[in-house]
Amino acid sequence: MKPSLPSLLVALALLIPPPAQADLPDLGDVSEATLSAAEEARIGAELMRAMRDSGEATDDPDINAYLNDLGGRLAQSAQMPGGRFTFFSLNDRSINAFAMPGGYIGVHSGLVLTTQSESELASVMAHEIAHVTQHHLARMQASAAPNQLVLLAAILAGALAAKAGGGSDAAFGALNAGLGLTVASQLAYSRDFEREADRVGMQYLANAGFDVRAMPLFMERLQNANRLNDNNNALAFLRTHPVTVERISEAQNRLSAFGLKMRADSPDYLLVREKLRLAALGPDEAVRYYRQALANRQFLSEGAQWYGLARALLAQKDLEAARRALEEARNRLPDHPMLWSLEADIARSAGDETAARAAYRNGLARYPSNRSLYLGEIGWLIERGQTGEAEKRLRLQLGRTPSDSALYRLQARLYADRDRLRYHSALANALYFEGNAEAALEQYRLAGEAPGDDFYLRSSNEARMRELERRIRETPRPKKGRS
Repeated sequence: MKPSLPSLLVALALLIPPPAQADLPDLGDVSEATLSAAEEARIGAELMRAMRDSGEATDDPDINAYLNDLGGRLAQSAQMPGGRFTFFSLNDRSINAFAMPGGYIGVHSGLVLTTQSESELASVMAHEIAHVTQHHLARMQASAAPNQLVLLAAILAGALAAKAGGGSDAAFGALNAGLGLTVASQLAYSRDFEREADRVGMQYLANAGFDVRAMPLFMERLQNANRLNDNNNALAFLRTHPVTVERISEAQNRLSAFGLKMRADSPDYLLVREKLRLAALGPDEAVRYYRQALANRQFLSEGAQWYGLARALLAQKDLEAARRALEEARNRLPDHPMLWSLEADIARSAGDETAARAAYRNGLARYPSNRSLYLGEIGWLIERGQTGEAEKRLRLQLGRTPSDSALYRLQARLYADRDRLRYHSALANALYFEGNAEAALEQYRLAGEAPGDDFYLRSSNEARMRELERRIRETPRPKKGRS
């Protein structure tokens, strides 16, 4: 990323209104002293949608399920009535994490790969949760009234960069640059926020049963890596989370208030970590990495290394070697749904219908609520033309999780070539639950024009249309640019 891009985006956001076609969130009157909870939720949802639309946010069900499970455990002790958290991953090799308005917390893949224990990852996520529960963004804005335009412009610039396909470097570079401009004159206040997030985050960490020593240990390791190796990836984290000797010392001093807790890394952490590594390295580099790590005995978990190698070999289409690596992983790991998903993926790639069906059935018999397994099976059934069975599975899962947009997208695939009413209705439902009101409304209208006599479905669609029309009318519109 060129250093000038963030400043340019922020400058443009300050000097000119956003173009009409950008459809960016209207952040309201910048003279308002604070952000309300509703405003934070609206801004966060718009930014989250922008990242999903641009492909920045990872949609892997295993990765996001793990992050939301881990984050949910950490947030259980957070006293935030009415608040909710959404954790998501970005395929970005830089070491960073960030909290957005509305409780959206992003975790870069580079951060997960840099951690050496699950407690280290949990310590960073607990810190970000504390930024949300302590309302640091709103407090920063309230305390910086003369500069708040820069802060809001930075958020706009970040959204614009993401929507324009500028990539996470551009989007979050713009966001972080704007925040840096805003707080440059009040660095001590920023350090107060960081110390408060450390203090509160350590409490969340301890309450969830993690090793609180991981927080100062991880900070110290990053600081040393940055000082000794001039590690540019570490700089991304240190720029947005300034680490000082005093901050590390304070965190270490707090350890005496907590009992010693040794916690083994969960299989979920170990396997998700390798899935992220494959996405970061690519198949060829990953195969070389895993073979060298196994030969040199350098790993957190040998079983997880074999799992990663099996996934990398599958990506290379070396199916027999992938099967052997999966078997090695199974010999060293407890039973886990990600192992059954991998077995099914290998069988599907080989065109082995019997083996794929057995992998899904056996996996779902053990883990019936595993999202990756049931989404994979339904997608496979649709590919095989087994529409009746796929429809039955979809009805079952939608009855359990009626707001899962991925299920509606599979439903749209199922009906794409044979039922326009149900195709447009399913796509509309997916967009509705993804927060894309205008696109959802358009699909509901197309469903209304399609043939079909399903009275219940049409009534449901009409109710959703009225809700969306009202929501769109009540939502502040983006400011139009000059023609």
